[in-house]
Amino acid sequence: MLKEFHVYENSFNGTIPDTIRYCQELEVLDVRYNDLSGRIPSGLFELPTLQYLYLGANALTGSISEDVGQLTKLKHLWVSENKLNGTIPSSIGLCQDLEKLYLQESGLGGTLPDGFYDLINLQGLYLDRNDFSGTISERIGDMTGLSDLRLYENRFNGTLPTTLGLCEDLEILLIENTNITGTVPQEVCALTTKNLFSIEYAALRADCYSGDINSAPFIECDCCDTCCDRVTRECLKMITEQSF
Repeated sequence: MLKEFHVYENSFNGTIPDTIRYCQELEVLDVRYNDLSGRIPSGLFELPTLQYLYLGANALTGSISEDVGQLTKLKHLWVSENKLNGTIPSSIGLCQDLEKLYLQESGLGGTLPDGFYDLINLQGLYLDRNDFSGTISERIGDMTGLSDLRLYENRFNGTLPTTLGLCEDLEILLIENTNITGTVPQEVCALTTKNLFSIEYAALRADCYSGDINSAPFIECDCCDTCCDRVTRECLKMITEQSF
């Protein structure tokens, strides 16, 4: 029985056939970087052993079905760089083994559902360059395994929760070009000495710079290595000895 199917970086077009549902022992499906289109077939969500689902960099449309919650063994979900719409289904929280969630530049938006914060084993969360809005829940502190959190270029608002400081493995936090205001909490800044600046590619980036002397920056940050102007999107390196 087929367990892995890799056809990434080719020129395949057309749709993903719904008959994929019959590959009941499939563990890896990688069709990234092709010219596939159409909706994500419902049959994909009927694969009980699927662990790695890579659909990124195609032209897929439609939304992510609530049936995604049936993929309880899923570890990586990659649907970035597509033409999707809709929101993240709340049922995603049933994918308790999920470690990496790649949704950047996918076309998704709306607020983050409460079930989303049930992904307590998540390590990498990539929501950047979409149309997400609303606030970041204090429940993000439940996602204690997070090491890479990218929220930039969205419409998130409100303040950054202090509970983010509970994510003690956090190494990368990118929140620029959003509507997040207030102050980066000291609980988050405390991580900078432990993780955020401890590796070559680490970064803490926010809208903490204003090129207009008459305007205050969107957010105050005493520990950011890079500060950006929310209006002009100009960024300044604040700690030159670090690289990222």
